[in-house]
Amino acid sequence: MEGGSSERTPDRRPTSWTARVVAPLALAGVLAAVVLIVGGSLRSSDDEDGANPGGGKGRTTTSGCQPAADNAVREGFFVIESGEDLSVVAEKTCISPERLERLNPNLDPQLIPIGACVDLRKEGCKALASQG
Repeated sequence: MEGGSSERTPDRRPTSWTARVVAPLALAGVLAAVVLIVGGSLRSSDDEDGANPGGGKGRTTTSGCQPAADNAVREGFFVIESGEDLSVVAEKTCISPERLERLNPNLDPQLIPIGACVDLRKEGCKALASQG
């Protein structure tokens, strides 16, 4: 060293192992949270109110699904028949079981009685009530 000095240059790297590991993990966590928040805010409002069940932007199933109960989807409600449950309704209408549960919070998916009305869009069963 020049001039016989024994000075050391300060080490600017983190000396703690946890600081080297936790900082990148914290950054990754913040980035993941931002992606989830932005992704959630970009969802169509149609998905929340069920204005477009079984097709278009609000659809929550695989593309190419052709609802067997197309008439029920247009009407906005599905009437349960013998042997049917929420998974059958989901298959026939191309609407996810999770979305059906959100649209029908008072309906017990395990104990759906025959003749029960399942909303396929917000207040869809009101259309059935007004028919009869």
